[in-house]
Amino acid sequence: MTLLGRRCLMTFDASTLIFAGGLVSFASGLFLVMHWWEAREDRAALAWGTASCGAGVGITLLALHAVLPDSVSTIVAPLILDVCAAWTWAATRIFNRGSVEPYSLAASVAAWIVILIVAGATGHERLAAAFGLGISASLYAAGANEFWLARGERLRGRWSMIFLLSSFATSIFLLAVEVSLVRPLLDTPSTSWLGVIDFIGLIYAGGSAISLVTMLKDRSEIKHRAAALIDPLTGFSNRRGFMTCAQRMFDKQAADDASISMLAFDLDRFKKINDTFGHPTGDHVLRIFAEVVSLTVRPVDIAGRMGGEEFLLALPGCRMDVALAIARRIRSTFQEEAYYVEGRPVGATVSVGVATAPEHGASLAEIVASSDVALYRAKDLGGNRVILAAPNSLGGDAATVIRIA
Repeated sequence: MTLLGRRCLMTFDASTLIFAGGLVSFASGLFLVMHWWEAREDRAALAWGTASCGAGVGITLLALHAVLPDSVSTIVAPLILDVCAAWTWAATRIFNRGSVEPYSLAASVAAWIVILIVAGATGHERLAAAFGLGISASLYAAGANEFWLARGERLRGRWSMIFLLSSFATSIFLLAVEVSLVRPLLDTPSTSWLGVIDFIGLIYAGGSAISLVTMLKDRSEIKHRAAALIDPLTGFSNRRGFMTCAQRMFDKQAADDASISMLAFDLDRFKKINDTFGHPTGDHVLRIFAEVVSLTVRPVDIAGRMGGEEFLLALPGCRMDVALAIARRIRSTFQEEAYYVEGRPVGATVSVGVATAPEHGASLAEIVASSDVALYRAKDLGGNRVILAAPNSLGGDAATVIRIA
């Protein structure tokens, strides 16, 4: 084969690779947009998909530089790719933080484009191309950093996304270095860094779409599993969720030789409230109680609705005197807040049973049973009071009355 023939083959191979990269990028973008169409809450998929489609268009225009005007390959296509790099970074922010400031992003991209146009118009095409590539590389690297900073959220696909974005950013940066030093702007030999970036770009375009969809599906499954453990009316854990979290907490407290207190609640005469004022008012009373508890307890405490008007509150590392103070505060505050509901004298109150497990020798089931026994005693004595289970009698029926009302 002649030198000219080898040269033509190399150029053809590079152009074909670039064109293939454009098609893969565009197809990956359509894949993400279709995912968003099925799951409209996944706005990151829409942002990333449109960026990939745009990048596919820009890459295709580069591949067709031999048949298109020079201005398309040297100005239009690079600007499209620069904007898509910024939009990809915005997609990472939407995925990890929920939103991006649109005006700041638009202003930054506009300033970036103006600088590139001015540099190109003043005869510094090579500088403009290198600058644009460098900014694009920085944006993809910033996207990788976004996923790295959010690594506490365990999602399949996160590490592959970080690798893909980092590799793509590195290849673009190396291309920027080559453009600034030696490579003619429209020369595309397969042995240059442009050939490397085309190959990496193929992997990035397809791999990033798969990784993003995998992470979005994992996040959706996690949310659905969490929702299955939450009572929708009060926002507390349901019975299953509470017992799971409380057991984990109890095991940790036992390992640390720390005490744990359990408060059992039952809203007094709740059926009468529903029958007299209606179920919407009863639901309002339950929400008032949930708000009172939420404003009283610590972030590490676990509250659960066990069914109907019955609740449990687990207090890790909490001594008996502190648990009693919390129970008294909840009881009195709820009585005040729920005396009038929607302008009507509902007069809702709550009974509380308190049990404290020592550092050793009690199980979660025993402390729950002990707090229940104390609660039943409070109900038998007329309600609207706190009763403390007798020390060293977890699971038994001994209880001490703490009269408050």
